[in-house]
Amino acid sequence: MARATLIVEVDKPEEVAAMEAWFTRWQARLTHQSDNLGCGCCVDIWQIEAPQEAIDELPPALCAGDE
Repeated sequence: MARATLIVEVDKPEEVAAMEAWFTRWQARLTHQSDNLGCGCCVDIWQIEAPQEAIDELPPALCAGDE
């Protein structure tokens, strides 16, 4: 399993759509997903733990970092 921090700017519909699609595909395989740590009005932020192949599929703009 790998860890990553995901950040979505909520005023960018393409980022929101990409994150929703990613969660739809991978959420069942996540071993950890934090509550939304962002404010919700500007950004949504999650810390996740997922298979490496899921991390590899994240759009680069949404992944603030991984371990």
